[in-house]
Amino acid sequence: MFKLTRISFATITPLVATALAVGLAVAASPAAHGLTPTESNTPGGPSTAQWKSLGKTFSFDGHSVFYVDQGTGSTTLAIHGYPTSSWDFRRLLGPMSRDTRFIAPDLLGFGFSDKPAAFTYSIASHADSVVALVKHLGVTRARLIGSDIGNAVVQELLARERASKLPFAIESVVLINGSLFAEQFKPSNAQKALLSPLGGLMNRGASEDSIVTTLTQISGPERRIPVGELSEVWKLLNYPSDARLLHKTLPSVDEREANDNRWTDALCSSNTPLKLLVGTADPTGSKAMAEALTAKCKGGRRFALQQFDKAGHFPHVEYAQETAQAILAWREGGY
Repeated sequence: MFKLTRISFATITPLVATALAVGLAVAASPAAHGLTPTESNTPGGPSTAQWKSLGKTFSFDGHSVFYVDQGTGSTTLAIHGYPTSSWDFRRLLGPMSRDTRFIAPDLLGFGFSDKPAAFTYSIASHADSVVALVKHLGVTRARLIGSDIGNAVVQELLARERASKLPFAIESVVLINGSLFAEQFKPSNAQKALLSPLGGLMNRGASEDSIVTTLTQISGPERRIPVGELSEVWKLLNYPSDARLLHKTLPSVDEREANDNRWTDALCSSNTPLKLLVGTADPTGSKAMAEALTAKCKGGRRFALQQFDKAGHFPHVEYAQETAQAILAWREGGY
């Protein structure tokens, strides 16, 4: 397992060269610096501008946190991954908000939320912000959806509930593509460089092309996310003005390792109904989520599993209608 503390500058230099070679260079085109999200004619949910108009903000630790809150009834709280935002759930908003109160925040450092340079970005701090949002909205019970690093945030919330330190009840959990255990997280060369002492340089060298290319590569083969939508992800990363913090918002390997036993115990020991939604065409290794969960919990953890064979890392974007139907039809989840 890669550890940040073991990286030397001799190791970092080729990593930087490799990452730069595959496109992490400063983009010179005007499009790369068009930082205000605009209306999009791409079908499939609200544009980023429309998403922003649907949202509200609240203050957490002196910083503005953006969230969308639509629908009525029992609460579903969706937590996005890295390096995206709550806009990931744009295509779920319609079908989900017809049956539930659907809340999707931008974690600090992402999307329309503040991106303070001095903030300590961690899974724990993200969980703190989710708890603060739930308190702000007066929610006492919620169903959780996690994607990518949102899975780790959900695991942290489960661990707090298990320790009787969570001020709301978790009714059910849906986890979408991502690693659940420390040994599953295998940073790419570019991610290793971002986590290194030269992470700031790598962050400044990131380009729209590199982000779009990376996200395209982890999408499924059948329903590729349109390039225009992926370009909007770049704009949200930089919102409001060249503000991206890719090196700071990438969760550290050390935090994952330090909390692995606690997060694993919470996931395996919890009686909370659990469903895994997996796009098996995801090249990042998400296909192994169910196998790893079964092995870690020694077969003692019951969970529902739904796989989309041609979906990549974002089944909730690529197969949004099917994802929403799978969640809402899941009887064990209580919808």
